[in-house]
Amino acid sequence: MFGKRKRELPVAGDINVVPFIDMLSVIIIFLIMVATFLNIGVVETSMPRAGGSTAQIAEPQKKEQKEKLNLTIAITEKGFYIGGAGAVLQEKTGEPTIPKKDGKYDFKALNDKLWEIKQRYPDEWDVIILPEDNIDYQTIIKTMDAARERWIEENGKKVKKYLFPNVAIAAGIF
Repeated sequence: MFGKRKRELPVAGDINVVPFIDMLSVIIIFLIMVATFLNIGVVETSMPRAGGSTAQIAEPQKKEQKEKLNLTIAITEKGFYIGGAGAVLQEKTGEPTIPKKDGKYDFKALNDKLWEIKQRYPDEWDVIILPEDNIDYQTIIKTMDAARERWIEENGKKVKKYLFPNVAIAAGIF
């Protein structure tokens, strides 16, 4: 037994972390590159006002002050109901102001109707949108776009005219 030596197992040395650091650096660079291509869209809205400010309450109301329009667009499964100043604009009893056209919402007709209203109330800038619970997000956004601006042609150039840019979204009433 003199000739046989016990073999000793090799002792594990330091762990090589260089490949791990290389992998982490590649992943971090990839995530930073991907994050720069990600665009997040933000749509500005506001809450509907419940009442006037305290300064308006303290001041006596002026007689010549025009009645506020309180323009409201209700989005339902049948189409758009447009109301303002306590009245609802509708063609027939119970029918929407702008019914769906071929099963789709008619945003062009909505924009045209809002342009007519803007001509009568040029100093109004607010609109409240009341979607039903089952209305999809894209329809609400397209309604907001139709209510905010209109492109018209002036002197051979297309010009953006603001209709009702202050959009507020409220819970549906139907």
